Amino acid sequence: MPSSQRGVADWVGFALIALVVSAFPEKSKREGWLSSYASPAAHIVSGWVETFLSAALFIMGMLLYVAAFNRGAGWTYVVHQPTLSYGDFFGVGALGYLSYMLTPVAWVTVYCFGEGIVRALDAAISERMLGMALVVLPWRAIEAARRGQQRARMTLLLGPERPDEVVLWEGSPVALTIFASRRKPWTSHQVIEHRGEFFRLLGVTMARQGGHGAFRYDFGHLEAREVIRGAPVRYAPDEQLAAAAGSEGTAVRPEVRNEPGSG
Repeated sequence: MPSSQRGVADWVGFALIALVVSAFPEKSKREGWLSSYASPAAHIVSGWVETFLSAALFIMGMLLYVAAFNRGAGWTYVVHQPTLSYGDFFGVGALGYLSYMLTPVAWVTVYCFGEGIVRALDAAISERMLGMALVVLPWRAIEAARRGQQRARMTLLLGPERPDEVVLWEGSPVALTIFASRRKPWTSHQVIEHRGEFFRLLGVTMARQGGHGAFRYDFGHLEAREVIRGAPVRYAPDEQLAAAAGSEGTAVRPEVRNEPGSG
């Protein structure tokens, strides 16, 4: 194939893929390989294509429905009338058109007609990249089902909620490890204060602890001159456990080990 024809074929292929990608949810097109096909211009074209196709499908569906209506219920009405007038035929045709508006095909095509106009204008004005509802809604339903399955597996892995286990290390760079049965609302550079010392979060991994899964938070000592990013959190698991258990609560003392282990 000559280079010019190959160039045209590549451009057409890219344009077709961009039109397909334009129907996907906006968030999915902001990252990954889909972002190379996503652009406001493609969404403008996609919106008008959706509008014209939905209008064509609406008209085609209406003609087919009215023809079938006239051969069925309409014909039954006509043959049972003692006399016929122009108004009878007009009424049967009008009833066919009006009843078509009660069908799901009409609802979907009318919605897509309006949605295509909104998507095209929105992409032209605000440069957002809205997807098609017929694609976005099933997409989100599948994502929600996947997140539910992941949460169920994570809950089964973590087991019942338990007090945190704190381990102090004598080596470096890890100086303190917290095993938690539930995820902490901490940032990636979280600084905590524990027993008068400051520690910075080094990383979070999953580990086996006490026969269940646990979040393992590894912290390193924060030097005196280091800059603290964000607000530090005072971490006192002893007080938290005593408050949760009342006057009969038992404080959890940190365990001291020589060097970090796998948990």
